[in-house]
Amino acid sequence: MKRWLLYIAAAWAFLALTWWVCERLLMSDEKRVLLQVETLARLVESGNLFTLDDAIAADYRDDWENDKRTLMLAVRALRQRYRDLEIHLGRAIVRASGDTATADLRARVTGRADGDTQTEGERGEYRLTFRRVEKEWKLSRVARKEPAP
Repeated sequence: MKRWLLYIAAAWAFLALTWWVCERLLMSDEKRVLLQVETLARLVESGNLFTLDDAIAADYRDDWENDKRTLMLAVRALRQRYRDLEIHLGRAIVRASGDTATADLRARVTGRADGDTQTEGERGEYRLTFRRVEKEWKLSRVARKEPAP
């Protein structure tokens, strides 16, 4: 009986490993960009600036006149000012074409300032542009979209 349980456990492990490998190898570019968007949000929430720095393209620009360096400083300042920082992402529409991709999404950022019990927040619609750099999708531009009427 123990041998059959061992065989069943080995079969489940093999199926799980096969599923994981196929998911990673056969994943579409749109899915990879969507995962990158979610990863970027979690990195900002956690304050992991070293990994965040690796996920942003060297020639990054946005609508607020930030480059990569000033963006990293802004994230650091935001993390110092607000505790319990959370980024709530809406459904993203991702389009990939060659080595570029865009993600249109709605996001809401909330946080609580030190010594304050009230939550502050900002919401908006954004277009994130990604570029494939050495087999990885890196954020290259953020633009604020005007909401549709």
